[in-house]
Amino acid sequence: MLLLASFGLLFSGCEKSDLMPYTGGNTVGFWVHSINHSFYGEGVETLPVDTVELDLAITGNIVDYDRYVDGTFIPDIAGTEEKDLKNTAVEGKDYKILGGIVKANEEYGKFRVEVYNQDALKDKELKLNLAIKENKDFSAGLGENRSIVITWSQKVMRPATWNAMRFFFCSTYSTQVYRIFMQVTGLKEFYYYEGIVSVDEAYVMGRNFGNVVRAYEKEHGTPMLHDDGTGIGTPIIPLH
Repeated sequence: MLLLASFGLLFSGCEKSDLMPYTGGNTVGFWVHSINHSFYGEGVETLPVDTVELDLAITGNIVDYDRYVDGTFIPDIAGTEEKDLKNTAVEGKDYKILGGIVKANEEYGKFRVEVYNQDALKDKELKLNLAIKENKDFSAGLGENRSIVITWSQKVMRPATWNAMRFFFCSTYSTQVYRIFMQVTGLKEFYYYEGIVSVDEAYVMGRNFGNVVRAYEKEHGTPMLHDDGTGIGTPIIPLH
């Protein structure tokens, strides 16, 4: 009886108190901290420029009007090594920051950066350390979410989100695995959540991936092999 009475008091207390409205600042941040973008298979003539789309999420109020997101490059700290976060891209020459938008009545948005292709990217990478800049719509969010490193090249580049994507395709990464992924999905990478790519859609992509690998084995009478990475020379085993 004492337990029931306690629950009754708790429930009664909840009924009498209204939810407090959110009173913190409105901030916006990137979903990931780094992203690789590949011009693989495309020369300067066929694809001179491409747009990198970065996913945004807000903290704060959802409002009934569009809100805009500004960005800027983060200057290198003295002594930064190129293998770390050093910017190797030059604004205007190698990229253009287009900015982002969170549309009315939505909590997610997109931020876009235009990146330029060049012949030198066959053998090298360009890197931009980008940060969200405060404006009238959004204040700066958490430090780890307000910046992102974008790297692009003509080389096949492992997606920064592969550790999550791999559960639908192959547990071992290789360039050949990624080529097939791009072939069957038409994507460079994805995040699986409702509104972008659902889990069900990701499973369909995984089965399509497996079908390509199995068709190769049937046609050639031998398994398709990893061409590099930790599994080099071993069979590619689809998860679906």
